[in-house]
Amino acid sequence: MWQSNIYTLLENHQISFEIKTFDSPFEVIYLPQQQLFLHFISLENFKNTTIPPDFFKDFSEKIQTQQQRIIHLWEDVYANNVALVNARILALCGHSKRLNARHCFVERIDNPTAEAFLNENHLQSSVKSKFKYGLFLKAQYLEKFIDSALIQEKNKPLLIAVATFSAGRAMKYGERAGTRSYELLRFATLKNHHVVGGMDKLLKAFANEHQPDDVMSYADRDWSDGRSYETLGFQKIENSSPQQIWIDTENLQRYSANQFTNLTERAFMRIFNAGSIKYIKMFDTKE
Repeated sequence: MWQSNIYTLLENHQISFEIKTFDSPFEVIYLPQQQLFLHFISLENFKNTTIPPDFFKDFSEKIQTQQQRIIHLWEDVYANNVALVNARILALCGHSKRLNARHCFVERIDNPTAEAFLNENHLQSSVKSKFKYGLFLKAQYLEKFIDSALIQEKNKPLLIAVATFSAGRAMKYGERAGTRSYELLRFATLKNHHVVGGMDKLLKAFANEHQPDDVMSYADRDWSDGRSYETLGFQKIENSSPQQIWIDTENLQRYSANQFTNLTERAFMRIFNAGSIKYIKMFDTKE
């Protein structure tokens, strides 16, 4: 079973865990040192179980009130992203190479570069964006922080993180009328690496160039409780409802509800996630 692969991963890294019994039809384990729950969602089990659409959202909220975290790990997500899922779980357990943003610099990057990086290092892959920024590790620090197999050229900086943003949107109504808002669409670091201050440095570079009144973003509640946004000065606006997702049971590819209406008749399974959390960060453009 695919869950046993994660048990082995944790055991190989000497990460302790306990099998928990919750009011859930799916397997749950708890990592006490990290105060982290892993909720393993088997597609076959989901298909044969009747649960309400808010089940995963409510589960997340219950865990969050206990000041703990939960990951709802779907079987299809694991099957399509084994290395990346393993890297994210290990990173949450403190098993990743750490470096500081002061060892890096920011540059605008082109679409092919951003897409290639995000498709390799973000669970939701790339998405259409207007502005793309890369965080590059300076060449003199490559051998200190990067495995030799990942170094493309010894004297060339290495792309270590990417952030993408939407075009600006002029707000016409409400108390935000007359302001210009942008969306942080994607952020990812090179898998198995953690850049302390990396997102903050990319966000400041974007803000310095575009002078936004605010930047908003969404935390995926299948993987996040939003605490990383709050560390960056974002404020929680609202919890978004769970989304319907369609999975092709032949190749385990996901489709949104809008995409599904244009698909041919095949074997699809409808699921729903834990929803998301909307965040916004205000900027004082008068400074």
